[in-house]
Amino acid sequence: MDPIKKISVKAHFFLGLIIATIVCLGVVVIGALGIEATWPAFFVMISFFITGASVKNLPSIFIGSITGLILAFLLLIAATPTMAALGPTLGLLLLVWLIVFSIVFGQEFLPQAFNNFAFIYFTIALIFAGEAATMTPAAILSEYVTWALTAILGGGGILAGIIGCITLARKAGLLPPAGASEH
Repeated sequence: MDPIKKISVKAHFFLGLIIATIVCLGVVVIGALGIEATWPAFFVMISFFITGASVKNLPSIFIGSITGLILAFLLLIAATPTMAALGPTLGLLLLVWLIVFSIVFGQEFLPQAFNNFAFIYFTIALIFAGEAATMTPAAILSEYVTWALTAILGGGGILAGIIGCITLARKAGLLPPAGASEH
């Protein structure tokens, strides 16, 4: 086997072990805390990896995720009166238009808050809009606060575990040093 390929296979084997183990531990811990929706934590992790696994991206990921959840919450709260005034289709479309416009245009002024992560969390949070329609505003707020804390604390904990284990694996020689694959 080509020596470079051998290093790559070994590195991906250990990365797979680390990430899969921490993900499963995250599910167990978050579940043990009585939190059913684990998605906010795992989208933080996924966002981290798809942006190059650089800690410099974490502020935009965390702030954007919270912004998206806030915007989704605001849409749900505004939906009933807006749809009552303008009709269900026009009322909902107006709210979605305002928020999508805010995310896109807001990138110019507050890029850490109004970014693709805000868009992702806004979109995914609205998957539960049908369920939210049967909830009180206080119950919706409670759900969204739980999701925000899950994103920050759960996502942060999962990333800390993964980064910590990768650092230990590098020190033990199981993984090449950071940036070694760039050569």
